[in-house]
Amino acid sequence: MAFLEWNIKKGDLVKITPSNDFETISYGIVMSEKPCVEQISLFPVVRVFSLASGRAREYYPYNLEIVSNIP
Repeated sequence: MAFLEWNIKKGDLVKITPSNDFETISYGIVMSEKPCVEQISLFPVVRVFSLASGRAREYYPYNLEIVSNIP
């Protein structure tokens, strides 16, 4: 079994790569390390505030690339 370590923290600057053709690549700030819903999630997600759209949304690891992290 493979182990995936996802070192993303609140306050990190991330590059958001969309999973569809309707959105463009943008940047955002990580707002939380856990989803805001009270369900058990099969895949990890984090809430990110998009600087392009001005709203927060949950993203999966394959949509995000850490640009700058806070130590």
